[in-house]
Amino acid sequence: MKAYKMKILFIENRYKTFFFDLVACQLEKLGHEIFWIVQNPNFLPKTGDIKTIKFPPKFYQKKNNVDIADIINSDRQINYFKKKELSYFYYYYHEIEQIVEEIKPNYVFGESTAFHELLTIKICRDKEILFLHPTSCRYPAGRFSFYLYDTVFPYLGEHKKILKQDALSIIEKIMSRSSKPDYMKKTSFKKIKILKDKIKILKGYAMGERFNTPNPIVKYRIEKQKKNNIENWDKHSVFELDKNKFSVVYPMHLQPEANIDVWGRPKRDQLETIKKLSANLEGNQLLYVKPNPKSKYELSIELLKFINETKNVKMLHHSVSMDAIFNSSDLFITVNGTIALECIFSNKPVFTLVDVFFNKAKNCLFLKSFSDLQESISKIKTDTFPTLSKDEKVDFLNLLNATSYTGVISDPYYSDYSVSKENINNVILAFNHILNK
Repeated sequence: MKAYKMKILFIENRYKTFFFDLVACQLEKLGHEIFWIVQNPNFLPKTGDIKTIKFPPKFYQKKNNVDIADIINSDRQINYFKKKELSYFYYYYHEIEQIVEEIKPNYVFGESTAFHELLTIKICRDKEILFLHPTSCRYPAGRFSFYLYDTVFPYLGEHKKILKQDALSIIEKIMSRSSKPDYMKKTSFKKIKILKDKIKILKGYAMGERFNTPNPIVKYRIEKQKKNNIENWDKHSVFELDKNKFSVVYPMHLQPEANIDVWGRPKRDQLETIKKLSANLEGNQLLYVKPNPKSKYELSIELLKFINETKNVKMLHHSVSMDAIFNSSDLFITVNGTIALECIFSNKPVFTLVDVFFNKAKNCLFLKSFSDLQESISKIKTDTFPTLSKDEKVDFLNLLNATSYTGVISDPYYSDYSVSKENINNVILAFNHILNK
């Protein structure tokens, strides 16, 4: 069945623009009208009607008649790169709103990372326009979901079932940690490619794009501090869990990152989370904070100071892999990380700190309040914490499969396959399924 002619609006997102431009080109051939909102003119698509927003004037009179405090409070430029001036948020809000009102799109597709995308999401939500964020569904590998607005709750899906034997094979690979989500697969870059990227980004900054692109001097200083923080972390870290203690592992989320700053916004302050977890542990319980192997700015001086001064919190060394501690840990706590899925299939107790789609599995609990922690720990100690049977694991994997589509969502900088003819054809099938509904 052919979809009715739709007005489809895409949102520019640096290199991912070039991936979505290939998708847009195919959708245009099918008769749909394609529109773009471009914030950074250094990353222009080729397909459709392109609405490039001019950089804001120096003395823009901000209009405070819109509540965008959440977007400002979780913005990476404000939180990490010392940007103080806020009027551009309101400038872009009103510019985007005018474009959306002019186009009246049936669907809007984009990321939920940069401030202009989050402003678009708010506008779409307020105007009841469907905004979908296509991204990897983590498991099964090689699939993606269309997530609603700025959440990780999927919209529709292929509703295809995996045969039980095939499902059990996939689950076994997840449990043995031999299967990784697409975004975790290692990518190597030649130095010339990295240099070209830096030149392109700096060119944009020089042209006036200073709203998603940090001040290079500020970034240099922060990167230098990051390196020192990682070195200090590892100097005070441990390499294994104490077998005589009840071990709670909190794997840190990279920051800045949409996974926590947007999708996990209520718990985006990881230092505060660690403080509250520590305060709710009892005498024979230890909290181990596992850094991401590619730590960014989440390892702050304040975090290092707190852990060094707190007896029931330990830092794990960067060289300690998840494989090394997974079986010996008693409980994992995550905001909404992929570790939750791995725990579900391994029947390892896990809590999420925000309400997510994973909580549909009965052995992945949403920790509504830190004060509920001991009640749940007692269930682990008495072997009454929920577990999934083999059939229930298959059912949950099929739920993930049913709410996703075949295809890889990435960009040509990170993934050559993402822009291959095979992958674009798969992604178009998924888009058509959405547009036909």
